[in-house]
Amino acid sequence: MNIFPQIKKILPGIAVASIMTCCLFFTQTKVTAQPFPEAYIFGDSLSDDGNLFRITEGQIPPPPYFQGRFTNGFIWVERLEALLELDPNQTTNFALGGATSGTRNTVVDFPLGLQTQIGNFVSTPGQANSQALYIIWIGSNDYLGLRATDTTSVINNITGSINALKDKGARNFLVVNLLDLGKTVQENALGTAVSSTALTNTHNSELQVALQGLAQQNRNLNIIPLDVNALLSEVLAEPGKFGFTNLSEPCFNREAGTVCNNPNEYLFWDFIHPTARGHQLIGEYAAAVINAPQTIIPQSEIALGIAQRQTQLIDSRLQALQIQSSQPTNQPWGTFVNGNINFGDRNSSNDNPGYDFTTSGVTVGVDYRVADNLAVGVAFGLVGNETNFNRNRGKLESNGYGISLYSNYSQTNFWTNAILSYGNNDFDINRKTNFDNRTATATTNTSQFSASLKGGYIVRSGNLAYGPILGVRYDRVNIDGYTETGAQSLNLKVNDQNAEAFTLSIGAQAAVEFNTGSTKIIPHLRVSYERELGENTRTITTELLNQPGIPRRINTPERDKDYLKLGVGTQVVFSQNFAGAIDYETVIGRENFSDNLVRGEIRYSF
Repeated sequence: MNIFPQIKKILPGIAVASIMTCCLFFTQTKVTAQPFPEAYIFGDSLSDDGNLFRITEGQIPPPPYFQGRFTNGFIWVERLEALLELDPNQTTNFALGGATSGTRNTVVDFPLGLQTQIGNFVSTPGQANSQALYIIWIGSNDYLGLRATDTTSVINNITGSINALKDKGARNFLVVNLLDLGKTVQENALGTAVSSTALTNTHNSELQVALQGLAQQNRNLNIIPLDVNALLSEVLAEPGKFGFTNLSEPCFNREAGTVCNNPNEYLFWDFIHPTARGHQLIGEYAAAVINAPQTIIPQSEIALGIAQRQTQLIDSRLQALQIQSSQPTNQPWGTFVNGNINFGDRNSSNDNPGYDFTTSGVTVGVDYRVADNLAVGVAFGLVGNETNFNRNRGKLESNGYGISLYSNYSQTNFWTNAILSYGNNDFDINRKTNFDNRTATATTNTSQFSASLKGGYIVRSGNLAYGPILGVRYDRVNIDGYTETGAQSLNLKVNDQNAEAFTLSIGAQAAVEFNTGSTKIIPHLRVSYERELGENTRTITTELLNQPGIPRRINTPERDKDYLKLGVGTQVVFSQNFAGAIDYETVIGRENFSDNLVRGEIRYSF
């Protein structure tokens, strides 16, 4: 049947609707709980959610194809939308069944190829949303429909489309390679399976090289390669693991007009297209690739938190030196041991997966009063951390140590504390991919350096002591790069990471001393305003192991620059030699973040 008149009649309306939709998306800003607020899809029948069906007024594809899709259910991009928590109003699908990488279409005699789709998009007014995800999957019809053998032309069409979208303002791309065309029912029936497999391999290899070049030339682009051919190889190697029992026959035999009773066990719906079950796997696989770096984003924040614990714990000893009554000069030595537990969580947001954490440790130290107003000391601490990521994305465990030098200087009512600290931690990383029960594992090493300088003035009135506090603290962590194992084609290579924080602190403290016979009880309260100075974001760089040379760069979210710290505790001086303390500290005002520290300490002087 000649459907050209129907297409010619309906196409202007489709174009107008596309322009209006694009304009709406260019002007709207949405906030979601996922890394991409919108998605735009370009491609062929594998990504067509009913566009050709609507253009042909319900003629192509006919039943039993599902609601205009070239399969028996929802397609992979619809599965992906759900997994990324994008509603239909946040996606625009330009894909058309039969589209080639050029302008031609192998199903209808009208120029409805990829270049037409891209042209419709870039011709709309305004800039594209730089935060959105732009998906391109094309090429099968060039080789199966047009029987093209020039892979270079197809690759050039794909890279040209990426560049056109880039010039429009797009920055994030999901580019899909080809499934092995030689494994389709059609190519096996035609006896062209071997040549089609060779053509697929050439296309995929050239596409990888082209994407590597684009990534090197455009560092502001994030190109995510989706290696569906690797997924197909994994499915073919273990079909039963994915629920398939038939890999070589179509569920829907158009020639016989029959449909199988168990489509979820078939890999192919017809002679070319996968079943809805196959599409589901592709969608889940794509979501796993897109979300892969999410659990890497918090790693530096976790490492900084561990680094800051060491100086906070030594602060407890320094508080004793400045708040407690002057230490007798005939007891210049002091030792302490304290234990602590630090716990909290971060809620999930659009650029952070969220997690809850528990850090615990023990620190021992010894100091010596070299003069009546100057004490110096050294401390050693062991620390362990367990962080569990939200959305079933795995966990991170660390164990390490810290070595610190500290001093306290006091002159009449003035005091100054200084701390230098160095530490090292081993990270054990378990990243759940949420695909096929795969967990990517890795180990790496982190080093940390902290420097803290704090001073204040104490006013004493009877048994009451109070005064202002001013301090600065610098923390730096270095996380060595690592390579994951255990997740097959989902394994990542993660580059070295560095992060630092420079914090200004302004606050006040107060303490009151109660004598109960030979024991002194000194409850105290402190509050401080903390301000992080300078930039506190960073860029993490990852790449899929099976797609090397195509780095994905993600800027971490900016931490809250302003917040409060509130601490309360009690020191108990049992004798001139022996004392103890318990303390609680919490952070107030950091969005979607809680941080609590409980510590106890015993001290002995001699």
